[in-house]
Amino acid sequence: MAIRTDPAARAVSSPRTLADEYAARWSELSERWAARPGAVLGTLGPAGTSSDLTARFLAAEHGLSVELFRTFDEVLDQLLLEKLDFALVPSAYAGLTRFHWHRDLRLRAFFPRATPEYGIAAGGDDGIPPGDGPVPVAAMWEVRRIYAEVAPPALRDREVRWVDASSTQHAAEIVAGGGARLAVTNAPGVRAHGLRWVATRPGAEILWTLFDRTGEPEPTYTADRRP
Repeated sequence: MAIRTDPAARAVSSPRTLADEYAARWSELSERWAARPGAVLGTLGPAGTSSDLTARFLAAEHGLSVELFRTFDEVLDQLLLEKLDFALVPSAYAGLTRFHWHRDLRLRAFFPRATPEYGIAAGGDDGIPPGDGPVPVAAMWEVRRIYAEVAPPALRDREVRWVDASSTQHAAEIVAGGGARLAVTNAPGVRAHGLRWVATRPGAEILWTLFDRTGEPEPTYTADRRP
């Protein structure tokens, strides 16, 4: 017996269909933001994180308001409490599935955008820690792999003692406060906390996701409607 395949199901994997879906989502969202300016977008802070920079880019383009939080768990909680209209979450975030699979949330749109320069930074007066003992390194879990990728020869065989950080800016702050010798951070973190680069790599282009609540009413648009 032959198995029939639904043409609509086949179309899901078509590059043109995916491109159309991407464009349709952004068209709808842009019209909504234009019609109702001032939507509140929540993401990871403090100021200078890659998430903050991307949120500010969207805010400038679409008249949004940005609120920053210490963790993405707090962003999720505030979105569910209706204190935010949208959550901006990078695809590189390890806990992104909590947003994708939450029954009260939906993926509203997505887009690629590059992060700033990342790398290993030390305190302003410090260099590579002397000796051969463990090196305390402050970093978010999601960017720890950057350390091994860019570490100079003097650090490659040294044991790492990780110091947990909640953001790239927090990692830089920990080093500035003496809580670690090195940080995996970004260029804004280096500038904000008076650090200096030990090794760097260019920023990475990643996907950014926008979530809102499923309880939000779907906007309707007609050909003659103007924002």
